[in-house]
Amino acid sequence: MSFLTDAEKDALSIKRMIFHVVGKSLEEPILLDEISPPQHQDFFLERVKSSLRGNLFAFRERSATEALLREIASGERNFTECTQALALDFQSRHKKTMSVGVFFIFELAAGDGVTIYALIKYDNEDVVRYVLEEGGSSVPRLERFQESFVRKPEAMQKIALVRLDDGAGGRIMVRDRSNTAHISDYFEGFLQARRVNDAADMSEKLAAALKDTLKANRDSLPEEIQRSGVNRIYEVLRQGPLFDPGDCEPLVTACFGVQPENSKVRRDLDRNLRNRGVSEETFDVSPERIQKPRRHRMETVEGVQVTYDEDNRPAIRERDDGRQEIVIVTAGLKRDDADIETGPRRG
Repeated sequence: MSFLTDAEKDALSIKRMIFHVVGKSLEEPILLDEISPPQHQDFFLERVKSSLRGNLFAFRERSATEALLREIASGERNFTECTQALALDFQSRHKKTMSVGVFFIFELAAGDGVTIYALIKYDNEDVVRYVLEEGGSSVPRLERFQESFVRKPEAMQKIALVRLDDGAGGRIMVRDRSNTAHISDYFEGFLQARRVNDAADMSEKLAAALKDTLKANRDSLPEEIQRSGVNRIYEVLRQGPLFDPGDCEPLVTACFGVQPENSKVRRDLDRNLRNRGVSEETFDVSPERIQKPRRHRMETVEGVQVTYDEDNRPAIRERDDGRQEIVIVTAGLKRDDADIETGPRRG
């Protein structure tokens, strides 16, 4: 199940926004007031939407972050006061050097009474811009800024999108650039949350999605992949790669060969990942959960099929006439008969 439906994504708008300056070089965060009405909504909504692929978490019981967000949602406490408490807690949990930046809190509407909260640690960027004087000197004027927000995803170091459940609990979509496969310890402690989906289970679902895609596209794939595509998928996954739905290119190429941008293979894989519930999660594949099937099958161009297990693979010999021989060494034949499941031919 997706964190937001397509209709909810299209309906996203910013209701309230605020940020506070954080960083380990500061003795205390610089606490600021709410920006009302919200400014530059298009820019910040684009940043939020770019974070909708992340790892799913759920609040633990008695999470202080959940409690503060519920106070904001109910109007029990001042919005600015609650977000200041969140910023103080966020900074206090960081044990290592934290770059100076800002801690954003957005309250967003997603249509039909749905409210989403976005908590974002945005790093400051040290940039120099140039200004051309109109009608004057051709020498540009340079201006340096350290307090700036940029479009590049790397500037958003930590993102948590929160959707509160009725009564208690809630779903959290987390994107942590310092630990993309999970979440950094201090950010997990700040949210007081636990991972919902297990990496081992997701590894099995990923394997199933890849096999579904192979089955639907085998005839259009390169000959080598048609011949042994399932083995190829298992060999790739047993290396324990990082699966990142935002960058599937290495996995697609390794399993299916180079694919055009809008290929059916890509479309089918996207659908199968959604159907299996792994279209938004980033995780390290668990090799121990990727077990090769015990039974294998050969099929010749003439339609002859040979089923075997891993330890009894028939030998393949090249003939002088370009054909191949399948050599089976056996202790004896158990059956050599017409296939009882094959019905009579119809003229």
